[in-house]
Amino acid sequence: MITKCLKYLMFAFGLLFSLNASADVVKSLFHHEQDPVAGNPKGSVTVVEFFDYQCSHCINMAPVISAIIKANPKVRIVFKEYPIRGPMSEIAARAALAANMQGKYYEFNHALMTTSLAMNENNILDIAKSMGLNVKKLKKDMNSSTVTNVIQANYALARELNLTGTPAFFVGKTNAKDSKNLNFTLGEMSQTELQDAINHAI
Repeated sequence: MITKCLKYLMFAFGLLFSLNASADVVKSLFHHEQDPVAGNPKGSVTVVEFFDYQCSHCINMAPVISAIIKANPKVRIVFKEYPIRGPMSEIAARAALAANMQGKYYEFNHALMTTSLAMNENNILDIAKSMGLNVKKLKKDMNSSTVTNVIQANYALARELNLTGTPAFFVGKTNAKDSKNLNFTLGEMSQTELQDAINHAI
């Protein structure tokens, strides 16, 4: 019964999203110029993920995303830092976006998602140092207006999309102009489920 109710709610959200999402919203989802991108930057299919580093379901998605990238040379992954689980989530998000300014976003993102260390600022910076990031620059960039603007834009977009949690995925053709054929899923997905959404978009 719970599963059926959840599927109904997901369908209802998908319908609402399909009817109401403007071209600007789709552009913000797929093509915000400051968003970190992994996989093929020019891929014909895009997967957008809203996530939080302290979300256990998001953590479970890290190996799935890695596998999807390896298996799909025509897929680009857009990461939407959406730190909704407290101050430490925001610190991690800021550090990852600062790492993006040094060209090492995905490596750092994956390290944060898969670390066995406690999520605190010292450990986050230690991971950055171990990956060869310039920690002094990282700390400065973490508090930059560029990073702040990306996070605020993600919050605003999530509100417009009525997102209630993480992870949240949107999958569709990279050149999509509207939400008509986008796949939306709220919650953890298996590799097979995510691959099916990608295949449907191809």
